Amino acid sequence: MAACNLTPTPNDPVIDFRGTPGTVTLEVVGSTGTIQFIQAKYNNKPIPGLPSNQITITIVPGRRNLDVVYAFNDTVNGAGTLFEVCDAHTSLIAVTAAHPAVRYHIAAKGSQ
Repeated sequence: MAACNLTPTPNDPVIDFRGTPGTVTLEVVGSTGTIQFIQAKYNNKPIPGLPSNQITITIVPGRRNLDVVYAFNDTVNGAGTLFEVCDAHTSLIAVTAAHPAVRYHIAAKGSQ
């Protein structure tokens, strides 16, 4: 598995995650019901291979948006967690059926 790249920034009102440029795989895991990504875009580019419980993106320098739409089999109480697929399987943020469409802000410094 790969080293973890993203760090959640819960106290930052502007940025959700910080990282460095490179490839990142994200996974959504349901704790109440099952969850999948049904639509996703990073840096305004559609992410192929959906629906799926995982997406892979290439983080680029700067502040970029990751727009996702989740599908919950329990449309009322569905809940889970967004993880980075990496050595530590980093928990990034909670997801719920109350907010199926989300925009995450990712900031990265450096070059690829």
